[in-house]
Amino acid sequence: MALRRGPNPRPVSVWARRAEAVEQAGKYLPGCRVSTDLAAIVGDCSIAVLCLPPKSIVSLGPELAKLLPPDAAATDAGSVKRSIVEGLEPILGGRFVGAHPMAGSERNGIAAASADLYDGAVCILTPTPASNPAALESVRSLWRETGCRLVEMAAADHDRAVARISHLPHAAAASLVHAALSADASVAKLAAGGFRDSTRIASSAPAMWSEILLDNAAEVSAGIADLQTRLGELKLALESGNRPAVEAFLSGARELRAKPQPEP
Repeated sequence: MALRRGPNPRPVSVWARRAEAVEQAGKYLPGCRVSTDLAAIVGDCSIAVLCLPPKSIVSLGPELAKLLPPDAAATDAGSVKRSIVEGLEPILGGRFVGAHPMAGSERNGIAAASADLYDGAVCILTPTPASNPAALESVRSLWRETGCRLVEMAAADHDRAVARISHLPHAAAASLVHAALSADASVAKLAAGGFRDSTRIASSAPAMWSEILLDNAAEVSAGIADLQTRLGELKLALESGNRPAVEAFLSGARELRAKPQPEP
């Protein structure tokens, strides 16, 4: 939708695994070619964008390598990068450049799509020394056209950073729901904005997010350990009635969150 807006829309073809998804996609993407036939969709493309769970992205590689035109580039939108880059680069070669647009919501499926989803969002690219320069430029151009701002880093650095700012928040939101509602779910009817805001992403698709968390388990586990440490500090301050320590804890978090960040 983002690529087809504006005065110079790109021609877009869409492959889906299920006939029901193809039918739905046709309603939201009028004028696009939509099919369950992968060969028909990618056989004449200039760039393929893989928008699937991480393991499905990698498993599609061998078939995609047979079907893509020789000069076509490939990228993805996966939430982890190391396993995808290490899985696809040996199969697709330097024409694959990993990407992760940092945008989305707890909703899933094409019905949740929005043409302006990526406007102003960061898209992290993870080129390697093996990346083909022409493919890299093609991938950069595509993600810029969606409205993204680009940041480039190594796949391992991506996974380490995103574990803290994306994967850990999902784990924390799910844990907060369990802690708040397991004993008495009826208290949810009393909740206001604070609970809704801090647990919104706990409504995300469990199958997809369990795969993401397991794929990046080491980095997420390190983040969970740090979160446990911080919660332990707050717990001790509360138990001892140490108001200055509680206030310092909250003030430090507020200052860190408000700290200006350089533009990517």
